Amino acid sequence: MRQTNKRFLIIKYLCVVAVIFMSICGFSASVAIAYTDSENADIYKSIDDYLNDVTTKANFPSLSIAIVDKETTLFSKSYGDCESPDVPYLLGSVSKSFTALCIMQLAEQGKIDLNAELSKYLPNATDGDNISIIQLLNHTSGLGEHQNLTNYKIVGKQGVHTYANVNYSLLGKVVEKVSGTDYASYVTDNIFAPLCMTKSFADIGKAKENGLIQGYESWFGINTKTNAKFSNSDSAWITTSAGYLSSSVSDLGKYLQMYLNGGKGIISADSINKMFYQGVEVEANIPYRYAMGWTLINEPLKQPALRHSGLVETGMSVVYILPESEIGIAIAVNTNDYFVGKDMMDRIDWGVVLMIMGDEPNQIGANEYVLKHLLYDFIYLLVFAIAVLPIFLIAHYKKMLASGKLWVKVLLLTLLHLILPVTLLLLPQIFFSTPLWVVKAFVPDMFTVIIVSACLLFACGIVKIFLLVKHKLKSV
Repeated sequence: MRQTNKRFLIIKYLCVVAVIFMSICGFSASVAIAYTDSENADIYKSIDDYLNDVTTKANFPSLSIAIVDKETTLFSKSYGDCESPDVPYLLGSVSKSFTALCIMQLAEQGKIDLNAELSKYLPNATDGDNISIIQLLNHTSGLGEHQNLTNYKIVGKQGVHTYANVNYSLLGKVVEKVSGTDYASYVTDNIFAPLCMTKSFADIGKAKENGLIQGYESWFGINTKTNAKFSNSDSAWITTSAGYLSSSVSDLGKYLQMYLNGGKGIISADSINKMFYQGVEVEANIPYRYAMGWTLINEPLKQPALRHSGLVETGMSVVYILPESEIGIAIAVNTNDYFVGKDMMDRIDWGVVLMIMGDEPNQIGANEYVLKHLLYDFIYLLVFAIAVLPIFLIAHYKKMLASGKLWVKVLLLTLLHLILPVTLLLLPQIFFSTPLWVVKAFVPDMFTVIIVSACLLFACGIVKIFLLVKHKLKSV
């Protein structure tokens, strides 16, 4: 009997310890915490219904969301294939707010001067004497959008916002230089651990070991399982500090609560205000201010919203803080569908914000995803057909060699089999100011169509030149 009581006491003690641990670290169950805010239960029920509907319409394999106030999780749920809001996703550029936070921590410690030149911390930095830390934070350094740590230099007007990953890649290097440790260790020890963000990682290996969600790419509108891309080399366009942190929405809720509570010992309220509001105006369809890893949007909303979104090859995410409502929102999906899904993700996450503000959300049409992809697929098919058609017309081309002027034949060869394929290869740069290697990473189906079509046109051109030369030699 005494042994039984002893076992009971041990079990009771372990349960108490577990409860205390879970309370400290903000344990969240795998089921939805849907209506802890009973006063606004109708809103969260409407959000739940909305996300159930639009996640399917947008063809997202998985979507997870967490909505928090200062103290509690108001709503938390996963849709599609994701089992729990505790499952980590790759964050994309939401990572930049973490890097900005690291910089501000070190600034508070007197180790970084935001107005100092980059060369003070990275003596060998290109143009380091002409770029300040605050310019990197605001994306006003003049560095190019598609530069990396091996080729960066000032190419644009400084003081003007030009979003460039390399700014935050450099800030990651500054964190390492000043702190004396690698970026992954710093962000883990100084942000993740103190906030009990146990499902957040700066290392892809650890993320996978702890259940990093399966990622997808869109191929012609079909979600295709794809291994998470991750490169932290200096030649990478996106580094860890610029876009490859991973976290669950439950952990992001804790992260947002830190801001809502004025820093919680992680950072001061004054530094938070600088991160949110010490920025530059950016002209866009909806104007905003970009500060330090956060954008501030005022119009046309009922109240201001702080926001940052992220996109990598296999997923998208977004975080919001509504300062007046004292609410934070984190949403993540596990697919990258650049032309269709990205727009739908924007409309859906704004839809959630609008509902919290008492407005009607953005809607996704029942067949919108399919119809939009059919349009893109038709364009891809048309391009491919144009590239293939000359191959099927080779026999007709042979017959044409006997008639017509030589200069006309050469001109047609040049236009169809040199100018056209070169134009195809340059299309992304011409129309979207995007290099082909970026298209390969983020729009793989478009890249494949361009490359295959261009190669077919070049190859057919070579065959035609051979036939033309052979015909001329016979005629001599």
